[in-house]
Amino acid sequence: MRGIDVSKHNGTIDWGRVAASGIEFVMVRAGYGNRISQKDPKFEENVRGALSHSLHVGAYWFSYAVSAADAQTEAEVCKKVLASYKGKLDFPIAFDYEYDSIRYANEQGVDPDNAQIDGMGRAFLERMKADGWYAALYTNNDFIRSGRFSAATLKAYDVWLADYSGEPDYPCAIRQTGSTGTVPGIGGKVDTDESFQNYPAIIPAGGYNGYPVQVSTIVEIDTTMDISYAHGTYYVVKTASPQPVTLTAGTGGVAAIVPFPRTGNIQLFAVVAVGQSGQETGIYTSVSGEKPLRRFKFKIQ
Repeated sequence: MRGIDVSKHNGTIDWGRVAASGIEFVMVRAGYGNRISQKDPKFEENVRGALSHSLHVGAYWFSYAVSAADAQTEAEVCKKVLASYKGKLDFPIAFDYEYDSIRYANEQGVDPDNAQIDGMGRAFLERMKADGWYAALYTNNDFIRSGRFSAATLKAYDVWLADYSGEPDYPCAIRQTGSTGTVPGIGGKVDTDESFQNYPAIIPAGGYNGYPVQVSTIVEIDTTMDISYAHGTYYVVKTASPQPVTLTAGTGGVAAIVPFPRTGNIQLFAVVAVGQSGQETGIYTSVSGEKPLRRFKFKIQ
């Protein structure tokens, strides 16, 4: 899916022209820092304009945190900004920590090391996740190579990667492909993006971002609680439906799904833990005529 990310710096946007140009999603800056007064002044206008033209919308928060506690405060402010849009945003909410974040910290007398930066990212993301938001991490190749964020954090959350040339240098769910794009309806240059995940299916089906948790009237399943298994082991799921059932994992590389032969209305599946410790994914069922529904979370011990 083709997308863009915008903030007040993009001025007044003609969202009708943006949508007509083929842009499908937008990541809107919700704000920055740890005060409600730092809400992006164009946030409401941009979100409403994009939604009114049937674009898929997510948001990001630019962090100036200088501690994990400060990052948690930023998350609380972000949640307040997003509160009225629960059930309307079907793309992730991203934590955005960049070189300017470090510059600000240095001005406050703080020189954050990698462990501190990773801790601030986890503090924000975990707070958003606990409130039901689908949280993601915006970062770049240099931050990844230099270990600004730990391998565990990069595996635990979808990555929105700033990578402007060639193929993505790190597996990512969203890629920011440039900062000098031109899109009808936007004056000047704009950041361009590409999504590799079907978030408009994943987020509503999983009950994230304030969407109601969907219940299947077609498929019964014997597992509704989240489960955790060690790498190389497997868990057997039992489904019952008059129609053939498909079981899928929302995030690749975490769990392999192996179906057993169907017997009458009963279908068994082995969910094999193939990922690394700390990784997790939603497990979905689907049948003909019904959207995929998230049934439980599968985590690698």
